[in-house]
Amino acid sequence: MKPRETAALLVLSLVWGAAFLFIRTAVVDISPLTVVAGRLLIATVVLVPAALITRSAMPARASWPALWFMAAFNNVVPFTLITAAEQHISSSLAATLIGTMPLFTLIFATMIGAERPNPEKVAGLVVGFVGAVILIGADLRDFTDANTLAQIAVLAAAVSYAASTVVARQYAHGEPLALAAGQMVLGVAMAAPLALAFDGVPGSLDISAKAALALLALGTLSSGLAYIIFFRLVQAVAATKVAIVTYLAPIVATILGWLVYSETIGISLFLGLALILVGVMIMNGSVRLLVARIGGTREAGSIDGG
Repeated sequence: MKPRETAALLVLSLVWGAAFLFIRTAVVDISPLTVVAGRLLIATVVLVPAALITRSAMPARASWPALWFMAAFNNVVPFTLITAAEQHISSSLAATLIGTMPLFTLIFATMIGAERPNPEKVAGLVVGFVGAVILIGADLRDFTDANTLAQIAVLAAAVSYAASTVVARQYAHGEPLALAAGQMVLGVAMAAPLALAFDGVPGSLDISAKAALALLALGTLSSGLAYIIFFRLVQAVAATKVAIVTYLAPIVATILGWLVYSETIGISLFLGLALILVGVMIMNGSVRLLVARIGGTREAGSIDGG
């Protein structure tokens, strides 16, 4: 990837990693469906005027089915699952489980013929899924436990993100800002009726300033800014490379959860996160490149020394 794309991935990792902290803060005072609808509405208020001001062209008619799909499976479904889950599990655990998204991305990309599996990618899948099993394996014995269901919900959100990432790469074509704005508008059209049906019309909400600011940050940064960057990246690099954002997002979320909420980082979380990240690195060829560079450095050093 070019330096500009690498920088974009780092920014995306930061804002999406912080999103898990924002969600945990907001959901204390606001119900999950209202958090999702509010997040998407704020993002729409940010993105639509920006698209109009920059005179971004409307997405082509052929891209709208993909935008509907992404509004559902890149916004409404995963946002709702994660937000509801964070009522029962820590933000760091939620972010770590979302780290499995690149593994599912490879599966979907392979299914539609966009990418071909090889031994390296298969090995990465195995290592990454072992990490996920370490995280939630002990809890799978009790499917009635709220924590277990929350973890499964986050894994389902990872699957949803993976499918939408592949669809975005293959079928969503147009200017990034217009695509992001269109996705948010469609997301609000789905989420707002659900929030009204289950939570009712928001009245004088008794929420803290902290929760309100968290919701504002979710809309402006984690949805508004993030999706402009996301669409630019999916047009420039492969879907599995865009998914590299999950290298850093769980680490960011874990550090912020520890700093702000004193979330504990147990051995299972640490080991599971490490294996998931190593698995994704193997899958994307990062480990092979690192070994090759180390080997080249040593070889050059021995020649210079001789």
